[in-house]
Amino acid sequence: MPAKRLCLIGLIAAMVVPCTSRAQDAASAKAFLISIYRHYQNGGKGIEFDGPRASLYFESSLLALEKADVKANGPDNVPAIDADPICSCQDYSGIWNLMIEVQPESARRARANVSFAVFTPKESPDELPTKLVITLVIENGGWRIWDILDDSDPKSTFSVRQHLQDDLATLRKNRASAPR
Repeated sequence: MPAKRLCLIGLIAAMVVPCTSRAQDAASAKAFLISIYRHYQNGGKGIEFDGPRASLYFESSLLALEKADVKANGPDNVPAIDADPICSCQDYSGIWNLMIEVQPESARRARANVSFAVFTPKESPDELPTKLVITLVIENGGWRIWDILDDSDPKSTFSVRQHLQDDLATLRKNRASAPR
């Protein structure tokens, strides 16, 4: 009888630990995103995709795609991502009505539904909220943005990662077919 009870206790503990760690992962992922959006409050500077602290927020392969795209486009051309991907905007006066819902996909990956307005309700009372789906991964011991999908307009969703990959592929194709 004591062996069966011990086995049952062990089974229950094994089931509770993953649930607890997933809840902590969701909480830490949400805290990470809240810390990002604090940079946008009250007209803050935001986070530059190519800034010196970008590696604290963006996953390394996404940063590598962005750097490769900027280089491939050259200094006289606009790169594929010419807006701030975190707010999906070029101009903003802050972040209002921020809502973040995180769903862990694994211990090292989470998906967050984020919505907000980039102008005060007084400035733009009819503004539809920006709706993003942000995929986060663990890198260097912390959460990083792996991709951002702008789902504000279901007719034209926009993935930052996919847009960079597509632009690089188009630039390579155009260079390969250009007369020499």
